[in-house]
Amino acid sequence: MKVVILFLLSYLIGSVSNSYILGKIFKMKDIRDYGSNNAGATNAFRVLGAKLGIITLLLDVLKGVLAVYLARYFEVAYAQYIALLGAVLGHDFPFYLNFNAGKGVSTTVGGIIAIDYKLGAAIVVSMFIIVLITKYVSLASLLMFIGFFICTWLKFKEINLAVILSFAIAALGIIRHAKNIHRLAKGEENKFYIFKK
Repeated sequence: MKVVILFLLSYLIGSVSNSYILGKIFKMKDIRDYGSNNAGATNAFRVLGAKLGIITLLLDVLKGVLAVYLARYFEVAYAQYIALLGAVLGHDFPFYLNFNAGKGVSTTVGGIIAIDYKLGAAIVVSMFIIVLITKYVSLASLLMFIGFFICTWLKFKEINLAVILSFAIAALGIIRHAKNIHRLAKGEENKFYIFKK
């Protein structure tokens, strides 16, 4: 029962679609109708502008942090990973947006920071460098998901629930980036410039 409650609470935290809400309030737009049609931080930067994009990014990261911290109040094995999966599913598939929103990148990063701040810091720095060099947020995101799974596996050195859940989170993230992978392979992926000329 505790697992179900934790999962549902984490899902509700994750389901707060910040880019959708900010777009509606400040721009009178459904962000899913513009840019990449994705309700995530990267599209928020493109469609809503840098200020609202940064706010979206921070709030999406915070969702992952809050879900994992909430897990500390539940005496459940691998509660942090259960909470993170719930938050990511909420972010990707909020019930009030026809179960279609983001790709879970920022929320996953927030959860990783809360689980292990050293790993989280390394991932944030790595993603920044990858985007800076390649200009592809999607590539940095895909490598983040893969890296998270590998690091979790190496941490526990056995197949347990945490490893399985980290694999599920990574697999979901990669699946949600299927179109990006296709565009990357064809050299048609949209570039993102951290420092615009």
